[in-house]
Amino acid sequence: MKTLIFNGSPRRNGDTEALINELTSCLNGDIKQISLSNNISVCTDCRYCWENIGCVINDEMQEVYKYLEDCDNVVVASPIWFSSLSGPLLNLASRLQMIFAARHFKNTLLPIKEKSGAIILAGAQPETAAMPLKNARTLLKLMNVNPEKIELIEALNTDITPAKEDSEAIEKCRRTARIFNYGV
Repeated sequence: MKTLIFNGSPRRNGDTEALINELTSCLNGDIKQISLSNNISVCTDCRYCWENIGCVINDEMQEVYKYLEDCDNVVVASPIWFSSLSGPLLNLASRLQMIFAARHFKNTLLPIKEKSGAIILAGAQPETAAMPLKNARTLLKLMNVNPEKIELIEALNTDITPAKEDSEAIEKCRRTARIFNYGV
């Protein structure tokens, strides 16, 4: 089993990372996590992908594209900033533009197998989760995650209860790992 995790938090040992760590501690198989620490540039809107398959930027995202083709699970993890996914996550996700362009401009489906997915959101206020959730679902759909196979892990009161102490969020991490591992 292979799992790809988009980590949108620049903060080490923060709430988002605590939930990712709980999930990965229970996961079987190969795990590839990408974040700001990877050598991945943002999309420059050069429009190469409008007429060609792939992305012209030669960086670590090329490995991610290959991994994405046949991985089994994709996780989008982000702190909530101003009722949105984090800027770092959106920068990483901008490089998925080539998948959209293949479908939209070239009418080509890339060989990306169907996957299961999860969304991890960490934030201080529960009422701020609607838009990041919608955006994360859009990203997962683009990566061929079955919408009926998306698990949601939220720690939305982190000003009071850090994610690593949020028993409900921790249990959701463990449950999601079991679903990824065994399909139950």
